[in-house]
Amino acid sequence: MEKNFCFNLKLEDYADLSHRSLSTFKRDFKQQFNQSPGKWLSQRRVHYAANLVVNSNLSVSQVAFESGFEDLSHFSRVFKEIMGSNPSEYKKSMVTS
Repeated sequence: MEKNFCFNLKLEDYADLSHRSLSTFKRDFKQQFNQSPGKWLSQRRVHYAANLVVNSNLSVSQVAFESGFEDLSHFSRVFKEIMGSNPSEYKKSMVTS
């Protein structure tokens, strides 16, 4: 998952890649990482996006798609939930810090 988090793969695809059923994959993942694979994936994508927001000149839309999100409004909502502010506010706060 670490190598492919930016690609829009379904959890079923990750389960197939690990030669497990979806339910076994989810159970094993939760035991190993103490969170669901979906939550881990969202957090990983947002942290990658946060890095891009601060360290690149990409637009918010480009960052969203580069990070594996297909829907800009979903990206903005998840980004705010995890980082505490929307991408533009986050960039301003990191640049002025």
